Amino acid sequence: MEGKNEDKLVLVTGGGGYLGSVLIGDLLNQGYKVRLFDNFMYGLDSIANFINHPNLEVIIGDIRKNEDLKKAVSNDVDSVVHLAAIVGDPACAIQADVAVETNFISAIRLARMCRDNDISRFIFASTCSVYGASETEILDEDSNLNPISLYAETKIDAEKDILVLLDKQPAPTILRFGTLYGLSPRMRFDLVINYFTKKALKDKELKIFGGEQWRPFLHVSDAAKAIQLVLESPIEKINREIFNVGSTNENYQMKEIGEIIKTCIPDVIINHIKEIKDKRSYRVSFDKIERTLGFNTSMTVRDGILEIKEAIESGKIANPDDPKYYNYHG
Repeated sequence: MEGKNEDKLVLVTGGGGYLGSVLIGDLLNQGYKVRLFDNFMYGLDSIANFINHPNLEVIIGDIRKNEDLKKAVSNDVDSVVHLAAIVGDPACAIQADVAVETNFISAIRLARMCRDNDISRFIFASTCSVYGASETEILDEDSNLNPISLYAETKIDAEKDILVLLDKQPAPTILRFGTLYGLSPRMRFDLVINYFTKKALKDKELKIFGGEQWRPFLHVSDAAKAIQLVLESPIEKINREIFNVGSTNENYQMKEIGEIIKTCIPDVIINHIKEIKDKRSYRVSFDKIERTLGFNTSMTVRDGILEIKEAIESGKIANPDDPKYYNYHG
């Protein structure tokens, strides 16, 4: 589709990543001009399908380096989508200093540059992990934050400072994504749905620790769709707003995920283990983004499991244990 978006240049940091590579493809298909900024630590394969697109500019750089950021941010950028981060609790825990510098300090530096460069919108990718652990309450954007990981802490700190710093322009929007899953050009198998599906197919056995923990799940394509919706919504609807991104119907207990996998991969044996390795548990309301922007998800956890199963069984993903599919090994 060409026309309404062709004059708008969107800078996407982390555009070669799990979510970024899906988003870039969508934006190019919708006629946007895109500047992709990434260090490509996992290689360039994720952007192979569109690397030669005439509306795509690729800048290889480090989000922590001021001179690299200056190349990415210029007066012709209309909007910024900031995805670049050390993602996930384990990856942040093993390189804490880098996580703080990347997820917090660099985010604020980028926001300050955007403020000084006449950019209209700044979309910050956060996470529902900021809610941490909540026994029964369904959490919305005004609920207390209870981070139990460095990853969540860096995102909370960045959220707060971005909203203070960007008091006039650009218009900041915070998107707290549910736990992502699904196929991506930069595939990951260290995300719970993707990992469980791979494990069930390969080992025919799946261990679920605890099982009572709640988690909201979001397909990566729906996450990309939400970002595009914020880019295109009237600025008064998204300015200085925080949105949980997902579907209230896609909150599941981990034991329920095991049951869904069993329906998709019937020969798997599910072993429930009382020990809890991951104490995060939160049920999240996504009413605000639906009410304010009309956002609805298209994909379910079952859909995601089936598409990953097909990709592995067909050989599209030849070796899901390849280290390139993991942000963290442990």
